[in-house]
Amino acid sequence: MAGLSHFLNSKAATKYYEPMYQNLFEVSLLPPSTVSGGEILIEHIKKIGGLTQDKGSEVLEQKYKWATRSYAAGAPTSTVVDLSLDFSLNLNDANELYVYKTIRDWFRIVWNPLTGLQGLKKDYVGTIIVTNFNRNGDIFWQRTFHDCVPKGDLPEFGLDYSGGSEAVQFDGIGFRADWWEENIV
Repeated sequence: MAGLSHFLNSKAATKYYEPMYQNLFEVSLLPPSTVSGGEILIEHIKKIGGLTQDKGSEVLEQKYKWATRSYAAGAPTSTVVDLSLDFSLNLNDANELYVYKTIRDWFRIVWNPLTGLQGLKKDYVGTIIVTNFNRNGDIFWQRTFHDCVPKGDLPEFGLDYSGGSEAVQFDGIGFRADWWEENIV
């Protein structure tokens, strides 16, 4: 019987289809050309969130007496993507907190709290590329988020004497993308 729960009744099992693994991805950050150090960020990204691209719409309701009819609203809920990145932090040979410095420099093009200078969009937009691959390294999905703008505050570092040997977290770094492209193999 085809409906029975058996290995031989599963096409994914008998054809040896690979699962999509949560940890087989790579994120490339391409900050504006005035920010150095972007190439090293790839090895420090721990997690990315906010990858919802296919925005739905709210529901518009109309009434006829006590009957309700529903329609898709006249506009999508949003046309942007808000990404959130988590990073690990290291000190380099020069004792620099280089990941933090690179991200901070990108955010300071938007607004520098030390000088009050504000940048123009053409000077602070970057690109974020998210690539998914299988265990052989074959790419099956790539999304390129264009015109990415730093968003929100940089989180404070939680310093704690009782924290023992825990590493400082640099999580929840926000970027907004105005538009994106995807390539699904």
